[in-house]
Amino acid sequence: MWYIKTMKILGLALLALMASAPACAGERSVETRPRTCVLRVIYNGESLRAWYLLIDARSPAEREKDAKTGALGGPVIVFFQGHAQRPSDAYAFSSELALGCRSGIVVVPVSDTPYGADERLRGDRGKEAVLMAVVRTALASRGIGVRGLPPDDGEVRVLSEEAVPDPAACAVSARLVAVGWSHGGILARRIAHAYPAAVAGLGQVCPAGYEPGGPLSLTGRFALESVRISKLFAGGGAGDALMSAWGFTKGVAGDFARSVAGAVVHRHPAKILRVGRDIRDCSLYCDGGNFGVGRIERVAVIFGAEDTCMSPQRILGGTCASGVEQETAQRFWERYYPEALSAGAALSLEVLPGTHLAPVTHSRLYAERLLRNLGEKADFSEGEGEERL
Repeated sequence: MWYIKTMKILGLALLALMASAPACAGERSVETRPRTCVLRVIYNGESLRAWYLLIDARSPAEREKDAKTGALGGPVIVFFQGHAQRPSDAYAFSSELALGCRSGIVVVPVSDTPYGADERLRGDRGKEAVLMAVVRTALASRGIGVRGLPPDDGEVRVLSEEAVPDPAACAVSARLVAVGWSHGGILARRIAHAYPAAVAGLGQVCPAGYEPGGPLSLTGRFALESVRISKLFAGGGAGDALMSAWGFTKGVAGDFARSVAGAVVHRHPAKILRVGRDIRDCSLYCDGGNFGVGRIERVAVIFGAEDTCMSPQRILGGTCASGVEQETAQRFWERYYPEALSAGAALSLEVLPGTHLAPVTHSRLYAERLLRNLGEKADFSEGEGEERL
């Protein structure tokens, strides 16, 4: 008898699971192991390697709705990694952004540092064009075009192993929100400045660009912060720290190796200096005098309270232990974003727990707070669920 009763209970449980399957199918989800796509880019007389990660967390119902309306539920989040990181690094953070943002889509573009014929288009100046071309290609692979971008003038040629539709012919469109971590914070600002009609919001976490001092000063601060973060290896964050360090190592080593090969093939020894140019661009000081974003709708900046590399104590002043005071925030916006302040953009400045590795170690906290401050937190009140990793 107990056997029959047990089988009945198991059968009822199975029926209950089957009945709940359609509801689960409607929830957002992301891949456990993301797939990075590889591209070859021709720009400024040289061939570069580029990569991207496209995280599409939309439910089937959302995709159907987007196809019918011809627009996503919100802007696509474009996440610019820290120095030398790979697209799949900090995946806990980027996937949280996809799961929680209005559009449900995040693109993470990365490229070698441009160092072609025209000196004016080297470094981050060249990355503006290259990375935007990568983003355009990545979204076109899903039938999505970027609204507000100027027509493709052929300045950047993107070669993909897979057939990609013409971005101009895509039936679904969306604007962008640029989000950057560390050096990526500078890249995000540069992209927002270069493509004002396409970029609706700017978000930065533990960002570079707020202190003068040059490459040597930045390198020293980064080294000291790395020593402090190494203490994580003795605690529960060892895996996170290892993955981030490995991504940085791969990025620097790979870029240097390709720069040496490029110097030999193209008989241009100066290409070996590409890695140094990238470090120099990391130390660029961005205040109200450069890379203005007067047309931006929202700016959200988050510093890590224990970050000694991009220290909120040095940049903002005081301890910031009890949050950022209104007067401190006002001085920050007047100094670094006077155009956005004058234009009435929604501005948010916060200091949260964490070191320079906070987007990795505090991924959910930083992603959720950033989306909220940017006005990009999805509203699931109409029945859409959310499935975590």
